[in-house]
Amino acid sequence: MRPAINKLKGIVTLVAMLFLFPACENEVKEVQKLARDERIPMEVQKDFVLEYSDSTFTRMQLTAPLAESYPQLDQPQREFREGIFVRFLDDEGKENSTLRAQYALQLIDKDLWEARGDVVVVNNKGETLNTEKLFWNSRKEIIYSDEFVKLTTPTQIIEGEGFQADQGFTEYEINEVSGIINIEEDAS
Repeated sequence: MRPAINKLKGIVTLVAMLFLFPACENEVKEVQKLARDERIPMEVQKDFVLEYSDSTFTRMQLTAPLAESYPQLDQPQREFREGIFVRFLDDEGKENSTLRAQYALQLIDKDLWEARGDVVVVNNKGETLNTEKLFWNSRKEIIYSDEFVKLTTPTQIIEGEGFQADQGFTEYEINEVSGIINIEEDAS
């Protein structure tokens, strides 16, 4: 009689597992769907550092206090809600420009970045670009915006709507220039 009871317990356990297993699988699928729908980060990193290299030369160094990754989205992305600081380096490894923003979003598959909130780009010629929104295409190595921009050089302040530049911010073009102010040097 004992073997029959053990066999019956085994069958009951097997049947219970068959009913529970699909329920667990459905729960996993629901959690994944919820993460997609609710934009829940799958990875959170503090003191984030990212470097891009080309032919063994470091071309860019990005640091951020917080990075949240969303690989589950249709367009995988990384969000930097506490801002970013980027150093762009030339072929000799020397810094040729920097970029700072209060917020950034990286569309990973497209190598496209959006920086927002008090965006400041400074090059090694002492020129500073200020805007509220800027895009950076790391694949094409260009930065651009269609928003209001203010460029301050040692001799001028130029304002306009939109610009495009190389990521080193050494060559640039300002669109729809709305004002140019010449800065006079102090003769003293």
